[in-house]
Amino acid sequence: MRTCMTYPIRFWAVVLVCLLAYQFSTEASADWCRYQKDIDLTLDLSTSDVLEITAAAGELEVIGVSGSDEAVIKGKACASKEAWLEESKVVTKSGSHAEITVDLPSADSGWSFTGNNYISLDLKVEVPQDLALKIKDSSGAIFLKNIGAVQLQDSSGEIEIENARGSVSIRDSSGDIDVEKVAGDLTIESDSSGGIYATEVEGSFLVVQDSSGDIRVSHVGNDVVVERDSSGDISASDVGGDFRVLKDGSGGIRASNIEGEVDLPSKH
Repeated sequence: MRTCMTYPIRFWAVVLVCLLAYQFSTEASADWCRYQKDIDLTLDLSTSDVLEITAAAGELEVIGVSGSDEAVIKGKACASKEAWLEESKVVTKSGSHAEITVDLPSADSGWSFTGNNYISLDLKVEVPQDLALKIKDSSGAIFLKNIGAVQLQDSSGEIEIENARGSVSIRDSSGDIDVEKVAGDLTIESDSSGGIYATEVEGSFLVVQDSSGDIRVSHVGNDVVVERDSSGDISASDVGGDFRVLKDGSGGIRASNIEGEVDLPSKH
């Protein structure tokens, strides 16, 4: 009869590693969100011309809803210390310039978005779909869908926008930007790192300044203009107006099916 001692040492070493990895992942999962609380709020927007959302560490999701005159706010706060959790909240303000603000303990307290000392607050907000938005976010992924015109300022994390019913303006430090369906103009004021991908823009597409990462744009109703790009490929296709790149550092440039003029910088 073959006993457990008959198996090669390598086999048992692999089993031991797997067991240790499973134990570590289980403990890590249990430790993540050690202290948590749910947030459930509503905000009257019947007299609001614009809604400003200021998020913090954590994911942000904003969904436009037809026939609504309020914001429905759902949040989940996670912290490694109970005291930090108690200090975490969402503050609201109604009026013509309405506000939703995530309020976390000061970073001087020693927490971070990752690591053993952490705090985050994931936020999901339903808003009237035609209400203008101003959004500021520090870290974490952002997903916007069926929203009105929006001005977005983000530090880090991926940005995904789908079906914007007005013009979109973005300032971003790091993370990919993926935009699909914009009823107005799409402007990337600045982007430090990460790719920029856009399709189905009814108006114009403008990149004022981009540091690194590819730029890929297609199906744009009017002009596509890249004023300054440091590195990464640029491609434009199915453009109803002109395609112009004013200044480009490194990377290839490709254009196809451009109805207007094509103006590209000379490569030395």
